[in-house]
Amino acid sequence: MSNNSYSIVFFDNSVNRIFKTIDLIKNNYSNVYICNQESDFFELLEKNACDIIFLNLDITPNDAVLITKEIKLRNLNSKPFIIIYSDKQDDFAQEIALNSGADSFINFHSKPGVMILFLKNILKRRIKLKTGVGKEVILDDERFLIFNKGEPIQLPRKEFKVFELLYNAPDKFFTKTEIAGLIWLDEEVAKKRTIDVHIYNIRQFFGKRIIQSQKGKGYRINKKVIG
Repeated sequence: MSNNSYSIVFFDNSVNRIFKTIDLIKNNYSNVYICNQESDFFELLEKNACDIIFLNLDITPNDAVLITKEIKLRNLNSKPFIIIYSDKQDDFAQEIALNSGADSFINFHSKPGVMILFLKNILKRRIKLKTGVGKEVILDDERFLIFNKGEPIQLPRKEFKVFELLYNAPDKFFTKTEIAGLIWLDEEVAKKRTIDVHIYNIRQFFGKRIIQSQKGKGYRINKKVIG
């Protein structure tokens, strides 16, 4: 996919601080939009399918946390990747950003070159997801996301890996020992309740029927439930 196919949106009350970064992005990507008013920003999202949204953590009157939640509530068809950025580099700022539902946090004001590399990395994931359009289930193993009929479900890393293992071999039952060896690289994990807890948590997301269990054989995915 060419760079001209991507839409990248910045929402910042003042872009003077990041002008060099945006200028460099425009040299690499054609569809770059800049908004400094909330009304203009949401109007743009409703009319255009956006791939990447950059939000300044401290935008006003509503900050990036509230804006991110509003984006999620609107359930846009394009399902953009949301990145919150800030001059603040403390862990608390990142925690606030990621707890809002944003996909990533970055500080890039003084390093425009880093932003291009970062963007290329993110857009590789967009390519992966778009090539799966039409499938019932898409697995994004970089963000541990499962797209079930277009709806994203994010699992903790180990639970995602268990789901991925079972989903990619739907006709096979995996014993606890096999799962422990393949996912934890430690067969001793099979003797604990760890795998049972992970299976239980996956079922909480998809329903009890998502994973079949059979005494003496182990666990198997039930693809009839999700696709």
